[in-house]
Amino acid sequence: MSGMAYGNAVGRRVDIVMCIDGTGSMAGCIDNVKTNIIRLYETINADLEKGGNSVVEILRIKFITFRDYKSDGEQSMVMSRFFELPNEKAEVSAYLAGIRATGGCGEDANGLEAFYLAMKSDFVATGAKDRQIIVIFADTPPIPALKRSNYSFYPKGMPDANGLLDMWTCGQEYGTSLSYRGRRLILFAPENSEYKDMGDQYDNCMFIPVEIHNGLSDVSFDTIAHTISSSISSR
Repeated sequence: MSGMAYGNAVGRRVDIVMCIDGTGSMAGCIDNVKTNIIRLYETINADLEKGGNSVVEILRIKFITFRDYKSDGEQSMVMSRFFELPNEKAEVSAYLAGIRATGGCGEDANGLEAFYLAMKSDFVATGAKDRQIIVIFADTPPIPALKRSNYSFYPKGMPDANGLLDMWTCGQEYGTSLSYRGRRLILFAPENSEYKDMGDQYDNCMFIPVEIHNGLSDVSFDTIAHTISSSISSR
């Protein structure tokens, strides 16, 4: 596709928000995404065609890099705009080139706040076959919701853990553009963490366990891409 406006599109549309732990141990995961993200569009469509599903006409992707509000100030949560693939490959590559695995104040990071901000994204893929996908990549448990609320740059309106679940379940009541039918959550995260609890409690959610403190080195980009494809084709 070349420059088709959303208002005129007739094919399937997908919005993806990738929330990536940006602390030091995640260098391998970040490099993996940087190296392979450009082929995500082609990989997803190849999987969908193979399964007899309608392909994605427009794929928009946004990145949220999260660290720790206690130690990282403005770099605690860094958000991009939505980029359109395949039309903005160069812009995506340029943006990802500036992301570095650094910072943090111990072992954990503010992944729940990243999830909250991801849910508030300006999703526009709202058709019956469209998908709004939030993917979280983390190799440590999340800092509990609201624990860093006294630090600078902390997001206004951040709910507790129960509020996050309510927001996911009834997004439009919270002023989000999440689609009840089309929303999906994918968690690449350690067992024995709140992420695993989310995997058990949230609907339309896939939890993929990873080794703790290992930067997702046990997860290939093909696994990431095929998991996203599966979430698109699922009912």
